[in-house]
Amino acid sequence: MEIKTDAYKKEGMYLHFANGDFFDLSVENIKRLGDEFWGSPEKLPVHIRCNDAFKTCTVCPYKGQDVFCSAMKPLLPFLEGIEKFASYDDVAAIYLNKYGVLSICETKVQAALQYVTNMSVFQYCESMKQYSRYFKGIAPFMTLEEVASRIFLNIYWLNKRNSDKLKQVIQQLCNDVTVTSESCIKRLRLMCHSDAFMNAYIETHIYPALLSINSEEVINKYFDEQS
Repeated sequence: MEIKTDAYKKEGMYLHFANGDFFDLSVENIKRLGDEFWGSPEKLPVHIRCNDAFKTCTVCPYKGQDVFCSAMKPLLPFLEGIEKFASYDDVAAIYLNKYGVLSICETKVQAALQYVTNMSVFQYCESMKQYSRYFKGIAPFMTLEEVASRIFLNIYWLNKRNSDKLKQVIQQLCNDVTVTSESCIKRLRLMCHSDAFMNAYIETHIYPALLSINSEEVINKYFDEQS
């Protein structure tokens, strides 16, 4: 497949599938379509909006209120299109960062869609927004060790190298992202049959979970590989 690098002008992810399907997951397009779905009774009908599974989860600051979970907003426009693909299908993913640097990778659908699930959890989720600063510097196509190490160092530095605070933040982050991801996976099971977004959420959950189990081992492995 020929990829014309000058065709991607806006920050975000672009997916090319072997069958010719194309997903524009640019930040601008996700926001535009998310807003469109959010306000449309036809695209987000009452029986979905009123379903208890789509209400806020236990860690949400709006817990108990009659509101729809905002973490679902960036996913809604792409659920129908992703139905024909499984998590293990191959896809060509193009990522343009905010500095105009383009990255291209042949990967699995679940890995590419993690760009959206990360956005769902750390930018749209009302509870997880508080942790967004710990995910600065995380980019698509980074390895598990790279991401975990970056999160660890961000938490360590932003909490003034306080080891007790570090452990506390990692534990709370792991708990909250587990609750959020599990809640979103339950909602996805009611809305689509493809496992692609579900597995992408699982990948998002792995980062803090890995740190909570063996952060020193992960960090040492990462830096040993760099030397």
